[in-house]
Amino acid sequence: MTDAWREIIGNTRVHEALRRVARSGSLGHAYIFSGPDGCGKLLASLAFARDINCRCGEGGAGSGEPCEACKSLDTLSHLELLVISDANKPRWFKRHDLVRRLGLDGADSRRLYAEAVVGIYEKGYLEDPMPLLEDDAVVDGFNIVTDHLFGRGSVPSKECYTPGPVSDSIRKAFDRGDLSGAEFGLLRELYEQPISVMPYRGTIHLAYVTPRKDWKFARPIQTFLSVKSMLGGRKVVIIDDAEKMTPQAQNCLLKTLEEPPPDSILILVTSDRHSLFPTIVSRCQVINFERLTSAEMDQAAAALMPGKGAELAVAAVLAENCPGKLLEAANQDAVGRLVAVRDFFTALAQDRLEGVFIFSSAVLRDAGSHRKKAQRTLRQMLELVILWATEIVRARQGLPGRIQGAEFKSALETHARSFDETGLLEASSIIEQGLGLAAINVDLGLLTGTTLFRVAEALGAGAFDEATRTRPADN
Repeated sequence: MTDAWREIIGNTRVHEALRRVARSGSLGHAYIFSGPDGCGKLLASLAFARDINCRCGEGGAGSGEPCEACKSLDTLSHLELLVISDANKPRWFKRHDLVRRLGLDGADSRRLYAEAVVGIYEKGYLEDPMPLLEDDAVVDGFNIVTDHLFGRGSVPSKECYTPGPVSDSIRKAFDRGDLSGAEFGLLRELYEQPISVMPYRGTIHLAYVTPRKDWKFARPIQTFLSVKSMLGGRKVVIIDDAEKMTPQAQNCLLKTLEEPPPDSILILVTSDRHSLFPTIVSRCQVINFERLTSAEMDQAAAALMPGKGAELAVAAVLAENCPGKLLEAANQDAVGRLVAVRDFFTALAQDRLEGVFIFSSAVLRDAGSHRKKAQRTLRQMLELVILWATEIVRARQGLPGRIQGAEFKSALETHARSFDETGLLEASSIIEQGLGLAAINVDLGLLTGTTLFRVAEALGAGAFDEATRTRPADN
């Protein structure tokens, strides 16, 4: 059995327990992997599925080389694996992984890969080729392509309910000879979902559990499990963000859990176990994951984002000891966003209310048009405002701050002399209210402007009259 866990950092005891279970063959029919976002639950579920169906010890396969089952599981192209995954989630790639998957081996592999990246950049498919040229930096390949081809923050609806065929515009460009084979292959790797992945958008509907005529592109779990394994292994279904299942989908899945097909395993990955029906939880073995320690986060940062000192310093603060959040923050210009927050507080310290408009416009421009991504971006920006307010309070109390960098520390010292703790705590409370409202169906533009004006008012910035914003007490 090959080691599928060596690149997953943290939760070592949980990993060892899962490896022992996979070796013993005494497997349950359903598991819940529960823990904070970004702590490695999905990676662990994939490694668990790999160990369950590994055939390295059979047919004379050498222990040093992965078997065919392991290879197909690594690329999410195994016939006995089904992963229900959010189409809007980032898909992380390293340069050397892309080179290997494109089959660009040999001494010229780096040159051929670089030519492909520069080619799709010059032809308008990428805005910036540099992230894909770095040796080890992990990048979000899916959104690099979709943001440029379909508009920032958007996901084309057609591709969300299929295994992920490459965009028609890309395929037509290849057919016309406008793209080389390497360029077309690279775009496919960045854009397409692997064949084992069944993407969803927003919520996991009933059609993902049981067949429905009006959802012809979905591959239902019950249909997948009803077919006997062709490879003699176990059929594994992984539902990522299982809390997004609708009540109808959960009720239908409950029937599968009550009478599981033979040689089948379901793994529900969730960061909100309490959103699942108690009857579902009671029929699964619950595996709890935890946030990483500070030492493990340092190890993860060095492995995932080498050479990104300033970005990592800010991203690590936002990550809350979860590597997945670290990657997301580091790939979304965390430093640039923190600079915008710093400038917002600087404008308020100088009683310049135009800073509210500037910052609000920057937030909405960065959020894009796709609602789910806009909600996530707004939440991240508001969390940065709370972080900055907290750092100001720490500076006022003479405590060491978590934000590094001379330019940030200088601004924090200035802001510590400009704002009092009462106003900062009230501003943080207002942001918390805004975070709660951002999760429901409200106008995000109106919410952003109103929340930031209330923050400015709490901090005593500017004159709030009819020309700017009327105080609630004056209404």
